[in-house]
Amino acid sequence: MGTRRGVRDRHDPRPGAARTNDGANGLDVKASGGKLTDPGGSGRVAAPVETREKILETATRLFSSHGYTSTSLSQVAKEAQVSKALIFWHFENKEKLFRSAVQRTLEPYIINVLDELEGLSELDQIKLLIDRYYRFVSENLYSVKFFLSLILREEQHPDDLVGHMNELQRMYRNLLADILDSGRQKGIFRSTIAPGLEAGLIMSALYGILVQGFMNTGRETDERPEVLLKHLKASLIDTLRP
Repeated sequence: MGTRRGVRDRHDPRPGAARTNDGANGLDVKASGGKLTDPGGSGRVAAPVETREKILETATRLFSSHGYTSTSLSQVAKEAQVSKALIFWHFENKEKLFRSAVQRTLEPYIINVLDELEGLSELDQIKLLIDRYYRFVSENLYSVKFFLSLILREEQHPDDLVGHMNELQRMYRNLLADILDSGRQKGIFRSTIAPGLEAGLIMSALYGILVQGFMNTGRETDERPEVLLKHLKASLIDTLRP
């Protein structure tokens, strides 16, 4: 999201101003010619990419558990075993760190789903979108729970976060609507369906399954998310076909 790495000039002579990497993967914060070395003496240099990912992973977990307001950069630094200055070096401030964490979680998902849709029939595309939505939620519980708690608590957060999330949901819903409309025109789906409304109903059903999963984790009942998901897809086939 346009994150810029540069709070201080790399030639700044002030103490602590030199840009150094952190202790990710057990590395100490020791400068050696401007680089970090493995404390075990292997001489391994910590790559900036590894450091950035370590910070992002830690920040995502803490934001998810404690919310945006209650998570401090000092806490992120401690958990990630890096200096606070290094977080500023990579992300400038807390808001940009948060935005980067959101982008890291969501962008690959959007791209991968679009790639997977190629060559599939409209019905199979809808099934795949439902499966991928559920899989995405299952694999990103920290982030999903965080987004939900943030909205419900109405705590302070970056101004456009909710708008960003709404935009992603809108894109997903529109994608479903486009597929439904294409299937209607080809005669695969009933000519009387309303693509926008059907897409909205599918999204609402997925939201319900998501919440049910949070409330019903581990219980062996017909309300398990996997069972509900299978039933949703079967019901859609019966509802959409001519």
